[in-house]
Amino acid sequence: MRALITGASYGLGLDLAKVFLNHGYKLLLIARSKDRLLSIKKELDKDDSIDIFPCDLTINPKEIAEELTKKYDDIEVVINNAGIGLSGDILSHNIEDEARLIDLNIKALTIFTITFGNHFKKKDKGSILNISSVGSMMPGKYMASYYASKSYVSSLSYSISLELKKTNINIIAFNLPRMNTEFDLHSNRSGNLKKGVSPIKIANKIYKYRYKRGIKNIGTSVKLTNLLSHILPKGLFAHFIGDKLR
Repeated sequence: MRALITGASYGLGLDLAKVFLNHGYKLLLIARSKDRLLSIKKELDKDDSIDIFPCDLTINPKEIAEELTKKYDDIEVVINNAGIGLSGDILSHNIEDEARLIDLNIKALTIFTITFGNHFKKKDKGSILNISSVGSMMPGKYMASYYASKSYVSSLSYSISLELKKTNINIIAFNLPRMNTEFDLHSNRSGNLKKGVSPIKIANKIYKYRYKRGIKNIGTSVKLTNLLSHILPKGLFAHFIGDKLR
C-alpha cells in the first residue's frame, strides 16, 4: 500500500510522510524541488519505500495525475496537501500570484480528486484526504483568496463524499488550525497570532482519521471557530479575524 502526498517537501507534508512511513506505507512524494525531495528520500528511506516525483502541479495537473494512476497501482491514499497563501490587501497582489494560488489550491486539487476518485472507483477502494483550513469557515479579510480556496476545498470534499456514500471510497477534508510551519513566511503573513500547533501532532490526527468521510475539524480552536461562525454575524467575525491576520 502506498500514500501519495503533494507538497511533501516541508511542514505538514513532510510530517505526514514520516507518519505514514512509520505505519508501513510506501510513499510517493510530490513537490517542486527535486533537491529537497532527494534529501528527504536520503534521510528517511531505509528500505526503498519512497518514490519521488518532482513537478509543478500548476502545470498540466491532469496529465500528471493520469500518469501516476497508470504507473502506481498500489496507491491507496492520496493526500492533497500542496497549497499556497497570500496575505494583505488583495488589490495590491500580483495577479499572476493569485492565478497560481487558484491553479494549485483549487484546480490541481480538484483534478487529483476526480482522477484518483475514478481510479479508486474501479478498484472499489481508496481514500482521498484534502487538506483544508479553519479559514474555510469564514470570509478572509487580508487573506481573501486563500480562505475562499479552502472554503471550496471543504465544500467539494463534503459533496463528493455524499456522492460516494455507497462505495468504499473515502473522501474527507481536514479543517486544520494554524501550524508552526513555513506557511506564514511563504504567504508573507506577519499577523499577531499566537504560536501555532505542531504539524507532527496534526499529521498523527490525520492518519487516525484517514478512513473517515466528509469534514473533520481538528483541534479545539478550529471547533470553537466553527461554533462561533454559526453564532456571530459573519461580517463581525471576519473583520475581527482579518485584523489579527494583517
